[in-house]
Amino acid sequence: RFVRWQGRDGTVLSGLLVLPPGQSRDLPLFTQVHGGPYDAWAQGWLGSWHDWARMLASHGIAVFMPNPRGSDGRGTAFAEATRGDWGGADARDILDGIDMLTRQGVADPRRLALGGWSYGGFMAAWMAGHEKRFLTVIDGAGITDLMTMALSTDVGPGFLPPYFGDPIDRAADYAAHSPINAARLTHMPVLLLHGMSDARVPPEQAMIFFNSLKAQGTRVELVRYPDAPHWFGGAVGATVEEDVQRRVLAWLTPILRPTP
Repeated sequence: RFVRWQGRDGTVLSGLLVLPPGQSRDLPLFTQVHGGPYDAWAQGWLGSWHDWARMLASHGIAVFMPNPRGSDGRGTAFAEATRGDWGGADARDILDGIDMLTRQGVADPRRLALGGWSYGGFMAAWMAGHEKRFLTVIDGAGITDLMTMALSTDVGPGFLPPYFGDPIDRAADYAAHSPINAARLTHMPVLLLHGMSDARVPPEQAMIFFNSLKAQGTRVELVRYPDAPHWFGGAVGATVEEDVQRRVLAWLTPILRPTP
């Protein structure tokens, strides 16, 4: 389904909702955030190694795929609305969409989870330390420390500085929007998935988050894929791509308790 909702400032937002066959009420809901952030969910199969909607829906879990501020397809101003504000208006847009689905009775507010790949992984790590409603999050190759990311990614100054400015001069802004600095507030289970040959979002981004959570006793699992780059598609083979989906399903099922 194509869905629309209003942000808390009145902005009209949109996304996709994939439902389990024959079910439409009181469902466990997994919210999957796209990469980018300059990207967008579009109608399609949504069943690849990093598109989990069809797979999860076939196992009784509804999947919400929002296009918050910062996404592609809505013009320059909409795309630039997250400059200096990752985890701000974009996160509120996502939460407002979830609120809409719970008010409509589609989603069970007691069975919510969130995750994604790349920027979607960033949003999962951010929500883990800033939002209590989720039972768990899944961070796939996500950024957890913006400063080290800006200084180590293979795209260098072409990615984060246009959003946040120079990482040395604006160190405080980078820190304020880094999930690692809210790790102490993360008490929900966290699944981390990362390719060990990822040059775009280096695997240290997962390791520092993993070690921070582990040290404080938070349940966390880190799955490392040898020789895998940031974007698995076609680079690692079908067995590895299938493993990602199986781990996502195995992680979510006992937590969200989908109805058969």
